[in-house]
Amino acid sequence: MPRWEKALEALWALNRVHCGPEMSSAFRKLSATYPNTEVFGFATGERCGTWTAPPAWLVDHATLTGPDGKVVADWSKHSLHLFTFSPPFSGLVTRQELDAHLLSIPEKPDRIPFHFRNQYRHWEAEWGFCLSEKVRDTLPEGKYHVEIATRFEPGIMEMAEQVHEGELADSLLLVGHFDHPSMCNDGLVGCLAGHEAISRLTGRKTHLTYRMLSTVEIIGSTFYAKHRAKQNDVREAMFVASAGADAPLAYQKSFEGGSVMDQVMKHILESGEHSASFHDFRQGPLGNDETAFDVGGVGIPCGSVMRAPFATYHTDADTPDTVDDENFEQMVEILERAINVLERNAVLKRKFSGLPCLSAPELDLYLSPNRMSGIDQDIETGAIMNDLPDNLRDIVLRRAGNLNYLMNILPVMGEGNFTTLDVAEKAALPFEFVDTYTNLWVEKDLMTKTWLNPFRDEK
Repeated sequence: MPRWEKALEALWALNRVHCGPEMSSAFRKLSATYPNTEVFGFATGERCGTWTAPPAWLVDHATLTGPDGKVVADWSKHSLHLFTFSPPFSGLVTRQELDAHLLSIPEKPDRIPFHFRNQYRHWEAEWGFCLSEKVRDTLPEGKYHVEIATRFEPGIMEMAEQVHEGELADSLLLVGHFDHPSMCNDGLVGCLAGHEAISRLTGRKTHLTYRMLSTVEIIGSTFYAKHRAKQNDVREAMFVASAGADAPLAYQKSFEGGSVMDQVMKHILESGEHSASFHDFRQGPLGNDETAFDVGGVGIPCGSVMRAPFATYHTDADTPDTVDDENFEQMVEILERAINVLERNAVLKRKFSGLPCLSAPELDLYLSPNRMSGIDQDIETGAIMNDLPDNLRDIVLRRAGNLNYLMNILPVMGEGNFTTLDVAEKAALPFEFVDTYTNLWVEKDLMTKTWLNPFRDEK
């Protein structure tokens, strides 16, 4: 079983709320799984602007029993049965009184929903239970016994940050929310995809520093943005959501829509033929922690990559069985490709004057198109394809008509004001292929390539 699947099995069913003992335990299991991961936090009552770090929430037991003595909801059977951060309550209530303390989803009558609002207003939390609409519809009149034994205590709202240190402190921050008890794709699986991408950099020397933050939705990111982002030299951020869901890929741009990661992700998702949709800031299928970073006073551009919408969202059906291995690995590959672009994108500067004869024996840089004078022919790319993954090799072959265009534009785009990524975008070919091909131009002394710090340098 892959590392991330082991972590998923160990973490998903824990009561991962904004602050509590099982959340704390989950963070330590995560840090034990992924190297170079630090757990830190903020004490109950600590302020960040108008936000307040919440108390720890502890549940001893919680049941709802009907007039016939049948247990309708039991927190020990499923943690979603109880409103998160529900205060204690014990007593008898009528069916009508109970209704104000129930949550169900009419559109998903078989599913137990997730009630999360108390965590964002813990100073006035309400007690309650979540039921499927089918169960709620069958509740008879009569007296219901409510027994909710919960406690609020001082605690620490924690988060975990994994770091791959590069030559420079300038950092790209990946973000995921780690809360959402007994659910997988919403929150946890996005975190694991980010941690996998960072872990797979182990042993690799990089120009930039890469970070993965697993945190509490919105409030955790708000505290990190104020107290840690600047000292950690975070230049841009990207939220990673629902990596293994059975849903299409979507990318939501930063507020201004012109960030480095906006350009990188657009290229990757289009060059990879992922059929992804693109959305403006907070206009995508899911809204997450972008607002904690891409906000006045912080000013860190933050996009979001996700698989959404998905049918099990915020319900008890979001289990490990709904996490698609291939979709998860594809998301990790997308993150790895994004990092690769940041690490290898270079400014191109010609060393020739006039049009080079690319088919000349001393150059041997001609890429035979798949069609010439209306006649189909074999594509000749030499060893340039050997280092490409199979999926990218297939994409190049399917876009072989673009090879001639690539050869036509490279002599024009070598004036020091374009990068490898710019060429790849214009040629509609994967960055990896264009990067390898332009390296051959460097070997033939036709061009120089100078790495571009995406967060500092200007072309």
